[in-house]
Amino acid sequence: MSPDQNARLKWRVLGVVGLGAFLSTLNITIVNVALPSIAEDLRVGIDDVQLVVLGYLLALGTLLLAFGRLGDIVGYRRVYVWGLAVFGVASLLCGLSENVWALSGFRVLQGVGSGMVQAIGPALLVRVFPAEERGKAQGLFAISIALGITVGPTLGAFLTEWLSWSWVFLVNAPLCLLGIVWSLRVLPVERRAEGRTFDPLGAFLLFGATSTLLLAVLGGGRWGWTSPMELVLVVAFLLLGAAFVATERRVSQPMLDLGLLRIRAVWAGNVSVLVAFATLFTATFLIPFYLQDVRGFSVIETGLFLTPLPLATLLVAPFGGTLSDRVGSRILTASGTAFIGGGLLLLTGIDASSGAFGLVWRLAVAGVGLGLFIGANQSLVLGAVPSDRLGMTSGMLAQVRNMGQAFGVALAGAVVAARLSFHTRELAGTLPDGLVQRDAFVLAIHDAFYVGAIICILGILVSLISERRKTTPVNAEAAPPVPARKPKDIERTQAP
Repeated sequence: MSPDQNARLKWRVLGVVGLGAFLSTLNITIVNVALPSIAEDLRVGIDDVQLVVLGYLLALGTLLLAFGRLGDIVGYRRVYVWGLAVFGVASLLCGLSENVWALSGFRVLQGVGSGMVQAIGPALLVRVFPAEERGKAQGLFAISIALGITVGPTLGAFLTEWLSWSWVFLVNAPLCLLGIVWSLRVLPVERRAEGRTFDPLGAFLLFGATSTLLLAVLGGGRWGWTSPMELVLVVAFLLLGAAFVATERRVSQPMLDLGLLRIRAVWAGNVSVLVAFATLFTATFLIPFYLQDVRGFSVIETGLFLTPLPLATLLVAPFGGTLSDRVGSRILTASGTAFIGGGLLLLTGIDASSGAFGLVWRLAVAGVGLGLFIGANQSLVLGAVPSDRLGMTSGMLAQVRNMGQAFGVALAGAVVAARLSFHTRELAGTLPDGLVQRDAFVLAIHDAFYVGAIICILGILVSLISERRKTTPVNAEAAPPVPARKPKDIERTQAP
């Protein structure tokens, strides 16, 4: 293939991968604003309609690593195209559902398709972009993620109000069809890797461990953090996690090569992404409650007010990714985490009478942080592993990112629940009764933001030790897959 053809190919692949990332992130945010309408139409309560969100998050958060490894074996193109197909069919079935149980089940299937797409996308980019352009590519890729987050709440509100909640799901079908046709024309054809096998026991144990962990995190606020159900889930997670590690140490071709975690850029990058998304999602989860319950804004107004954060990410991400190619990823990831923490601290300045501009610029600061962080972090992690581990590492990174989002929601809910009663007692007698609960809720939100900002310090420190200096990635030449290596061999390939 000529240099001109290679140049055209990489940008076309970026377009295909960007479409998949847009659809995946869009369907995390677009559904939330439609939940009240879904509950009313299907005649269920909030406890039942939560399954629509929980099913998607569980499927998405537990299978990403398995799909990444599957891509290493059967080819990234095949997994990616099938992911779009499953996602499109599931979206149609969701839109046609007539009860909450069918809808929740099809949302699980939609999460499976989304997981296939998310796990493979970054690995495809590393395959086609040269080492010196990977930061730029990951930064541009982040635009698609930010665009999905940006468009989701507002688009969901308009579709629900003007048409019906079904169109929140049906709108995906033509986009998935476009993505399938585009992928088949653009993505390079790959042969199945010889000598590589899938680890079904490892996949099962990993699914069990991550499922119980996510259920414990997402359900702790519902049935109590010290309840018997919570304790059972935590014990199950520990047992399944220990069994997974023991299994992966024995098999020749594991689901997760534990030797990758000896590479500084890999473990530090995953810790950083966990911190960044957990702390950021404390804001994205709590601000809608502030806007609707405290300020009294409508659903559409809430969607518009949430736009500055992802919009700032969209504008900054390309520059952050490009800059990381020049100066290395360490400074960019640390700076991005610092901006996220700073944005959370600034958000503690809002109150029941804050103006629109005061909220918008504070959210934009956190969005700038994500824009600086995401492209540099992905370039750091994926550039540090052998080419035959790209899918595995990409899936691991995506799985940690989604778990960070779940942790952020749980953290925000737990802090607010714990501090709300305290502030209510403190304010009792100092304000009219109608204002006590409102102001106590605002102060409890402030406490959640303080906790998130403190956790960001950990992310900054880890980012600063993620690499000693700007290095040449292990897979700098994007070589074709090579036979699986032992953990100690992978460790030797780490850049000094």
